[in-house]
Amino acid sequence: MVHTPSSTTGRSRSHSRPPYLLSKCESEYEDIFQSIPPAPDGQYKVMIFLKEVGTELYIGRVGRFNADAYYGWGELEAMIGLASQIYIPNFSHEQVQTLLGAIGAAKGYDIWIPPNDRVKLDWSLASRFECRSVLPYGMERVSSILEEVDVIWIPRGSSTLNALFEIEHSTPIYSGLLRFNDIHLVSPNLHPRFTVVANDARRSLFVRQLNRPTFQMSGLGELCTFLNYANVFGWYNRTKTQ
Repeated sequence: MVHTPSSTTGRSRSHSRPPYLLSKCESEYEDIFQSIPPAPDGQYKVMIFLKEVGTELYIGRVGRFNADAYYGWGELEAMIGLASQIYIPNFSHEQVQTLLGAIGAAKGYDIWIPPNDRVKLDWSLASRFECRSVLPYGMERVSSILEEVDVIWIPRGSSTLNALFEIEHSTPIYSGLLRFNDIHLVSPNLHPRFTVVANDARRSLFVRQLNRPTFQMSGLGELCTFLNYANVFGWYNRTKTQ
């Protein structure tokens, strides 16, 4: 799957991918495509990965972005005309935690949210779910770091982790990446999916920070995705209809 620049308009065009994803790439990721040069063959490499914990959009030499809210192109294409009528609330940190916890619970995961944050969850947005009282055994080396991660999805009856989410509402993107990097370096066998969640305006900052040499050398650049608030909301709404 490739993203090819147009020599006539200066805008990017795509081949071999659904029209809905084309429109999303051109509108939501245009700033990223404009900030990087194409590959030597003149194309931008774009791939879709379908994973257990979500759908990922991979842009070569940039990074990975959670695209789960776009999954199901056939159905979503029929809704494009209504997209401008969809209201996306201005979410707080705790409201995003609530939605991510609800998505994980709907998928059958146990949910970890730091105990001090649980009293702030907004149950007007989602049905109540239970949070684990303790993290899985065998993670003592990184337990002090994991306990502070905003949302963790844990397979029920398992001592593994599937997905970790750090919500950077107003805190630096870099701090969430450092926390993920520490977990990855200390316990490289965990292999969870790391996701930074933030307002869409911070997407380009995420790309710049993730491409720092320290994260590229550690391998975090291949393990971490970006998810914006609108996609969290869309993902949650999709889980309600499944």
